[in-house]
Amino acid sequence: MMICRKTLIRIFTRRIHYVTAPKIPENAYLEDTLLPRLVTEVYKQRGECDKDVQGDLSRFGGRYRELNSLALQCEANPPKLQRLDGWGGRVDDITTCTEWKILHGIASKEGIVAIGHEDKALREAWQSVKLILFGGVSGMVSCPLAMTDGAATTLTSLLNTSSISSEQWRDTLTTTLAHLTSRDPSQFWTSGQWMTERSGGSDVTRATETTAHLGEDGVYRLYGNKFYTSAIDCRVSLALARNEENLSLFLVYLPKVFDGTIEVEKLKNKMGTRQLPTAELSLKGLPGILLAEKGITNIIPMLQVTRLYNALTAASYLRHITILARDFATKRSAFGQTISSLSLHRTSLARLEAFSRALTLQSVDLALVLNSEETPSLSLSVSRVLSAVVKVHTAQVAVTSVREGLECFGGAGYMEDTGLPGIFRDTCVLPVWEGTPDVLSAETARALSRGNSRTDILRYLRELATGWCAMGGYQPREDVKLCPQIEPALTEFNIYLNQLELAMEQSEQHLGRNMTLALGSAHAAAVLINFANATCNPSDVAAARAWCELGLVPISRLDVNDVNVLLG
Repeated sequence: MMICRKTLIRIFTRRIHYVTAPKIPENAYLEDTLLPRLVTEVYKQRGECDKDVQGDLSRFGGRYRELNSLALQCEANPPKLQRLDGWGGRVDDITTCTEWKILHGIASKEGIVAIGHEDKALREAWQSVKLILFGGVSGMVSCPLAMTDGAATTLTSLLNTSSISSEQWRDTLTTTLAHLTSRDPSQFWTSGQWMTERSGGSDVTRATETTAHLGEDGVYRLYGNKFYTSAIDCRVSLALARNEENLSLFLVYLPKVFDGTIEVEKLKNKMGTRQLPTAELSLKGLPGILLAEKGITNIIPMLQVTRLYNALTAASYLRHITILARDFATKRSAFGQTISSLSLHRTSLARLEAFSRALTLQSVDLALVLNSEETPSLSLSVSRVLSAVVKVHTAQVAVTSVREGLECFGGAGYMEDTGLPGIFRDTCVLPVWEGTPDVLSAETARALSRGNSRTDILRYLRELATGWCAMGGYQPREDVKLCPQIEPALTEFNIYLNQLELAMEQSEQHLGRNMTLALGSAHAAAVLINFANATCNPSDVAAARAWCELGLVPISRLDVNDVNVLLG
């Protein structure tokens, strides 16, 4: 049977109509509903000019499509390990794709790490927003950048305080720091972070079995197994090892060619983050520089940086899936109309938007708190508690919300060739990296039991919500005017915080991770209310009200007897 030309045209036209791929933004910064206004507000509150940062972020936002394309190629071409050469000799050669290397170069040129170590006004806000733009389309390059920034922060702290245990290495370490913070891709180095061993990764004090032995040449050599080492293509790494009676911190330099001091046992086969070369290593006399005799004390600055990156990456992934879901909704039809017109679906999209804004503001506030030299009223306990709380909360919300975001695409969200499932898989690592929720909840409970920590963190949340301070604890003025539209959300927040305070007085440990998540959700509410009160923008007010209705975690706990019965 012959099919006429008009019929063929009609058939193919109908098929084209159903091509509903979501549009990647041409400029993810300028098209964003929150980020430009956030930068403006933070700089304005502190009386700083935001011209340079706005120009830089606007230009970088224009690379979003390029970055997304490179990231998808990294997912499609994971790293490979060649253990032996053609003659049977051990080489342990790890190959990564070209796009992985290109993304490293872009990160260096753009100063993703460097900005945080340069003399710029509010560099922490600048760097944080740039990371939110980059993280979700970085092909997991954000992971080695986190460890690199953590190593650079640790070295800076030790060098500035003359706390280096091996002073003869000062020049070497200064040169290394310059490489870690370089904007020149040919000079830029990344760092690893070798803490996890076979017996565990969270309680490193008891789990670390790697030993360090001082040779006659004055160089330490490390022996042991590092079970989970991400970004093994790095040039240097921080590592914990036992030095006689101490658990000490070392800096190791990876050999450019196989020399027998380090062996790659295998590359890890992971659920997600497949772009990232993660390995199990055997150290067999790897040379290392002793940085500090007391390793645990001196990795705290590194942990604060990597937890911040974890939170910013959570915000970035959720922002990315929200952008795609909102655009897809304008193209997909159901019941004779685009799904963006269906009230049920609009509610789901609004929830994603509100939760995305919560994680963005929450992570930027943490960055400001961790760098709050100008805010001496903030106690150290606030930054320490908030660092763990925000990391746990943003990771948990991101995993749940990104999964809900996939549902917005129907079957396409389940298909690997759309690139969408990879976003969810990669997000799932965030609750695990840098401390699991239960481990960090135990750490938070211990921190809250010391001194005035509980009072300090609750006071900060109240002052933030009522506008007595800006994000990061900065107090630009004494007069406080409350935006009338935000009063219902503030009322909900105050009731919730009073309930949380009463529950915390009973026992933080018994509340478990629920206490950490509750604190995290209260912090998100506080920053949303604070920002809405500062801008009086209707969408900011709506986001704060939506969060106080849907985002606050119920304060509840399992009865201890029920726990024991359930577990036998």
